[in-house]
Amino acid sequence: MNPRRRAVVAAIKLCDLAVVAAALVVATLASTGSDGPRTWPALLEMRLSLANIALVAAYLGLWHVTFRACGLYQSYRLAAARRELRDLATAVALAVLPLAALAPLLGIDVVDGPFLIVFASAAFAALTMSRRLLRAVGRRVRLYGRDLRNVVVVGTGDEALELTARLARRNDVGYQVVAVIDCGSGEPTEALHMVAALVDQGQIDEVFVALALDTSQALVGRIVGLCEEQGITVRLASQVTALYWARAVIDEIDGQPIITVHSGPAEGPGLVAKRALDVAVAGAGLLLCAPLFALCALAIRLDSRGPVFFGQERVGLNRRRFRVWKFRTMVADAEARQAGLEARNEADGPVFKITADPRVTRVGRWLRRSSIDELPQLWNVLRSEMSLVGPRPLPLRDVERIDVRWHRRRFSVKPGITCLWQVESRAPRFDEWIALDMQYIDNWSLGLDLKILARTIPAVLSGQGAR
Repeated sequence: MNPRRRAVVAAIKLCDLAVVAAALVVATLASTGSDGPRTWPALLEMRLSLANIALVAAYLGLWHVTFRACGLYQSYRLAAARRELRDLATAVALAVLPLAALAPLLGIDVVDGPFLIVFASAAFAALTMSRRLLRAVGRRVRLYGRDLRNVVVVGTGDEALELTARLARRNDVGYQVVAVIDCGSGEPTEALHMVAALVDQGQIDEVFVALALDTSQALVGRIVGLCEEQGITVRLASQVTALYWARAVIDEIDGQPIITVHSGPAEGPGLVAKRALDVAVAGAGLLLCAPLFALCALAIRLDSRGPVFFGQERVGLNRRRFRVWKFRTMVADAEARQAGLEARNEADGPVFKITADPRVTRVGRWLRRSSIDELPQLWNVLRSEMSLVGPRPLPLRDVERIDVRWHRRRFSVKPGITCLWQVESRAPRFDEWIALDMQYIDNWSLGLDLKILARTIPAVLSGQGAR
């Protein structure tokens, strides 16, 4: 660790201990003694013994050890803010628990339930604010060319140049690329010797490696070993293999890093909230729409022969099949008649759509125009086969005709009742439809779902693109 970095870490350590000490004082003031609530004068009048001072010092030392064990003095330059919050929460819990367990044994009467709650809450809140402030100050300082780290980028051709460009764009993280070593222009040992020469000069803080692990594992291992000997941080901007659309994240099993490759949104609080929204809206919708369902059922039965509901096998998440439910809007033998109408298909790609479909009934036209025929799919949402928002589920006929590999990415998320295509276009151009589905998958957030739901209502009321 260079002297500059050592001084910054020392300052952070002192700040953390000061925050913990302040949280102890706040918790003491918030607790109630035998003679009532404590005040500042009463706190200042408390007798300080050498034993008490030693006990507080030892406890602050425990906090310091806990912070180090939780990795809170490692670099968070490239880490997401939630990772630091998670590490802080873990450290606070680990440091408060011994106090709760030992206080009764040591006869520390000030430590009771309210004290522990206030202490833990105040410590976590103050540490979070101080760390956020330090992050903001650090970013501002780096924008002015201070607190920079000299780094070397090791990669092949375009990958090395792309990583260098990314580091240059993110000047707030403070990485200064001093050399780019292209491993594609010579023997791997030449690249290793160049890294060793730069490391021996003693002015390199970190090494970024942008090499595919399936073809360069041996070289990556030797670079990591070389830097490990010198205490230099290595960051692997590498992939197991070429990933065109999926994403890779680092997980862990008992301390062993695991590279997880996935397509679509990663599991997390966002998807939990999405599912909660689905259940709440679908459950309430089915209850509130029950009278409307009864009227629709009566109208369908009076208009044409056949069942009220239309069930069709569709393909959903991970290509699993399920039966989707809608109000019947066509004649009972509509699927058998489709083969004779293929020549009139107006949609490109694998889907089938025609404007004036002769199979649609009179009541069916009204149900489609108002999109009421889609409401029974709330049952599919409640069963977790669909979501309120997501790519529309395709019939088996359409799925079997998909011949472009990246189009199949739509099966990496749950299908939905509404989607970007329905609020943006509803045009029969399949490429535009798929492009909007990919845009949704790659940029998914709970906020995006809420925006699509909000835009669906006026789109339905206006009958935009209804067929």
